[in-house]
Amino acid sequence: MLRQIIASLACLLTLAAHADPVDEALLGQVGSGTMTESLAALEDIVAANPDDDRARLALGMLKIIKTGETTSQWLYRYGAGNPTRQASVFVFPMVASIPGNPDPEKLTLEEIDRFMIQWMEELDEAHAILAEIKDPAVKLEVDLAKLRFDLNGNGIASDNERAGIALNVLFTGGRPAGGEVPSFVVAADRADVNWMIAYTHVFRAMGEMFLAHDFSNIFNRAGHIIFPNTDTPYEFLQQRTLFDPTMSGLDVTDMIAFFHSLRFEVDEPERMENARQHFLKAIEHSRAMWVYALMETDNDREWLPNPNQDAALRGMKMTDERIRLWRDLLDETEDALRGEKLVRFWRGDGSQGIDLKRVFQEPETLDVLLWIQGTAAAPYLEEGEYTRDFLWRDFEDAFGDNPFRYIFYIN
Repeated sequence: MLRQIIASLACLLTLAAHADPVDEALLGQVGSGTMTESLAALEDIVAANPDDDRARLALGMLKIIKTGETTSQWLYRYGAGNPTRQASVFVFPMVASIPGNPDPEKLTLEEIDRFMIQWMEELDEAHAILAEIKDPAVKLEVDLAKLRFDLNGNGIASDNERAGIALNVLFTGGRPAGGEVPSFVVAADRADVNWMIAYTHVFRAMGEMFLAHDFSNIFNRAGHIIFPNTDTPYEFLQQRTLFDPTMSGLDVTDMIAFFHSLRFEVDEPERMENARQHFLKAIEHSRAMWVYALMETDNDREWLPNPNQDAALRGMKMTDERIRLWRDLLDETEDALRGEKLVRFWRGDGSQGIDLKRVFQEPETLDVLLWIQGTAAAPYLEEGEYTRDFLWRDFEDAFGDNPFRYIFYIN
């Protein structure tokens, strides 16, 4: 009996010795399992081991993922989607599968700006962490499906809020068969570091563009379409409806007002230039990403595979032709953002193009419908060298029926 006890204790000590604190933190096995506690654990690991790039990669990755959890909690707090939930079959099909907040807080436009600034600051922190990684052979295995979230901000990262289940509910409207979450293991490496940094720049560019403009008009007149409890001078909009064919509380005239209000004055023009710089930085890191990816000789559950590797995500195959076209797209986009080439104008006789650099450096009122029509582009029309014709056609030919899926995937 004594021998059995000693053997059991030895087994437990062996398991404890082999437990990886980085893996435990990533999979929510510290404290009560929240992402906040996981981040704190990883920060302690990096502080104690400043040369551990694997732990730093885990921390930077989780910092970015945490911005998604923070966004979900914020949207739940203010009841995002509640007004359209019952009408989702007509408006937003996926909204109906996401639990709604029965008692959303009142939302102000100032609170949206505060959230956007905080979100950008968190992305900047993630960028700073990832930028310190030096090891070209760094690798981190992570089961993305097993990541735990606290999506509604109640302080509990429940089994129902694991990434695999949340994504299944979002895209299929139900839980996985038997409630089991299939694994989705990715071996993140040095190329993925640049992939993540590039995305922090893309997201921050979007945030800067939002903060550059005044959204008060559309928020006051149609914000209740998305958020049920908005601080608006037109409180009657959240009361009786007049034209409600779906019997859901969603008035058709509110949708018309939404599209009618897609016109935004510029109140912080310097933020548009900040956005342009972020886009240029994203291009820089996307190029570096492919330098590292093409140097790889292994084939280990790749998020971003080179032509000789298999992707962890089924159906995502990169060929030499696709990589060449992606690099061409980066080059042409960079030339347009720097004002070295014009973007071909979709109206007129084809002799003029849009100076994209001036769009960011000399921003005028953003009227979405007039941009589609073309007249809003008039101040930026010039003659000169254009970005490559038919690049998008070639891109579609190489990437198939859904090129935007690859754009999101590659960044």
